[in-house]
Order: sequence, then C-alpha cells, then structure tokens
Amino acid sequence: MERSVPAVVNIRTVTRFARGTPGSGLRPDGRSPEYLVDLLEENGGYRENSLGSGVIVGEDGLIVTNEHVIRDADEIVVRLSDRSEYRAKVIGADVRTDVAVLRIQPPGKLPVATLGDSSRLRVGEFAIAVGNPFGLESTVTLGVVSATGRNADPDHEGGDDFIQTDASINPGNSGGPLLNAQGEVVGINTSMVTTAQGIGFAIPINTVRSVEQDLVAHGTVRRGWLGLGIQALPPELADAFGAKGEQGILVNRVVPGSPAERGGVRMGDILVAFGKTRVSGVKEFQGLVSGTAPGSPVMLEVLREGKRAAVTVRVEEAEKQAEGEGRRPPRREPVDSTGVAVRPVPKRLLREMELRGGVEVTFVETASPAWDGGVREGDVLLSINRETVLGLDEYRKAVSRLPRGRPAFALVYREGVQLYVALKSR
Repeated sequence: MERSVPAVVNIRTVTRFARGTPGSGLRPDGRSPEYLVDLLEENGGYRENSLGSGVIVGEDGLIVTNEHVIRDADEIVVRLSDRSEYRAKVIGADVRTDVAVLRIQPPGKLPVATLGDSSRLRVGEFAIAVGNPFGLESTVTLGVVSATGRNADPDHEGGDDFIQTDASINPGNSGGPLLNAQGEVVGINTSMVTTAQGIGFAIPINTVRSVEQDLVAHGTVRRGWLGLGIQALPPELADAFGAKGEQGILVNRVVPGSPAERGGVRMGDILVAFGKTRVSGVKEFQGLVSGTAPGSPVMLEVLREGKRAAVTVRVEEAEKQAEGEGRRPPRREPVDSTGVAVRPVPKRLLREMELRGGVEVTFVETASPAWDGGVREGDVLLSINRETVLGLDEYRKAVSRLPRGRPAFALVYREGVQLYVALKSR
C-alpha cells in the first residue's frame, strides 16, 4: 500500500465546445464513473472539466487510465500525490478494452505501482480501490473480489472479462487501481452499476499490461482476426452434428476472403483446438485469436461430419482501434439520442450476410442508453420496436418515435446471429 497509493494520480480533462454545440452541457453519466465538475463560459465557448484517476506504471512518467476518462479531451492535466501538476499527452488509447496510456515529463523519477497477476485472483479475497471519487484525492475503499470473468453488462451475452468487486467505486474512480491485500495492482477500475450498491468492475491488470505494451510500441492494439462467426455448442447440437460428448464451439459463418476461408474452415465445423490449446468456449476462443500476433500461422483442429481434420490458418490483423503515438483519439461523429452513430450497410455486405437491409453501428458512447442495453460497434440494426430498419431513413424515423427515457428493444445482427438488445432515447 505504501508504494501503490502514491502512484495514483488525479486526471483532469478539458474539452472545449463552440457556443451552442449540442451536448456541450451537463449530461447524465450512467456507466462511466467520471463526472463533470465545472461548466464555464469562456471566450465565446464552453469549457468542460472532468475528473478521473490513473496509475503510474513507469518512473519516467508513463501512466495508465481508462480510455473514456480522456476521450475527446483538448487538454489533459495530471496531478501527482505531491500536488505537482503536468500536462499529459496520449501515447495510445483502446476503446475496446477502455485502456489509455499517457505520458508526462517529470523532472525526476516517480513512484511506480507494483503490478500483480490478475489470473491468480480468487473470489472472496480482499480488494482495495484507490482513486479520486468526487475529487477526494487518494481515497481508499475496502471490499472483496465478488467475481472474475464477469461481463459488465449482465443481460448481454459475451463481452469483456471484468473483475467484479464491492469495494466502493464512485464518480472519479475511473482509471484508478484495484489492489489485492499485498498492495499489488490487480485491476484498473472502469465502471459501476449506478442503480445498485456494491457492484463495480475493474479491467484485469494482465489485460492492461498487454494493451499497454502494444500502445507504447505501436500506438494501437494489434489484434488477431480469422473471420469466423461462432457460437456455443450445447450437447443437443453436438449430437446433431455427429459430435456427441465433444467439447468445442460451432462455426456458423465464414467471412468470404477471410483467413478462415482461405485456410479451409467451413460452416458447421466444430472447433476443438487452437494450436495446442483445447477450445472450451466462445469467449476463450475469441481471446486466443485476439491475442495471437497478426501474421502467425495457427493449426485448428476441427470436427467435420464426425471426422477430425486439421487446417492451418494465418491470423490477420483486426481493424485498428486507436490512433498513432502522440495523437489523441479522434472525435467521433455525432451520436443520436440513443448514444450511437450509424451508417448504411454496403449492398455487397448485405448480400454476404443475407440481410434485406439495416444500418451499421459505427460508434457507441460508453455512457449511453445504447451501451447499457448491449449495442456494440459493428452491430447491424435490423428493427426497432418491431419497425423494420432498411436504411437510414427508416432508422431515423424509428428512433424519433422512441418514448424518451422508457425502455424499448432492437433486433441486431452480430457475427452471424440475430439477437435482441435494449434501447431507449435519452
């Protein structure tokens, strides 16, 4: 604790808007814990101050925090435990994991947090959250690890691998550390459930380490991609595919021209091994692919019509999620009242996905009704409250008819399957 607490910093961000810009005022922040503490009219525009936390991981001034803490910031100011302040620049930011890396230029060496191993966490052990809730610097709260491998959106299948804790996480804690009893950083606090008590989430430090290394080296996260749609394999489906008693996942889509197609993977294949690792579930397989360096060849063991086969695929790089070194993430296009930005789906992709129409989600605000309901980037919205969405016109009309603040539902297409998500207008 003596080493980790001084390594926690306060992060203040400033975003300037032109006078009268929509969304420049105070807004509710349901998922993101940082909050707006000041709104001043300056030089004909607005100045918005937001507070968050961060952790020093390099004695030369390298800091990790949440991506949503520094998103769209025109200025980032870091205050150390000794009250000194420094302007920070963004080395890289990753929307998918909500991790960002900053750098400041201190005159000397800084205290560095001791990083632990989040894979060794056990439910019930002590968890200590440190941060700057509501601007109260170096606040420490105590709880336990409530769960690991948790999805921060409990009603939405799939998603990220979070640590759940009942250590009190409040607005301003975002980006601060979650410590174990030895004072080691085992997670970076990222969100809370505002309608509940004692439910907060942290990104495992092992994930943060991996992302940080990529961001420092490349300014972006290089993820592997195969071009597969996959789903769980319940016993009845395994039996139907002639693989009774087998463990694995089922391929329900192969993207044309993808590494998977070129390697010989087919729809209906059951994936049972990725290299030397047995495949136990969808999330585990996605993690294996994502964590494989682009360009690497991997042998997949598959079950096809009851027979085993081996195919070799060469992993490619997934779409980049962040900008290069020294540049902050670009401002996203304006979002609508649900918190998303959309665009038409190219006709070629509609044919490949065998869809009549829809709009593609290009961005989702993490502090929005759409995010809370389970909408994610890359989803194709097919209908809203049973209104078919063939294109942008139908989408805009359907959104305009959403009852403000009341829950509705939308049908989306994601990785070869259709599913319902919650949606409402704010």
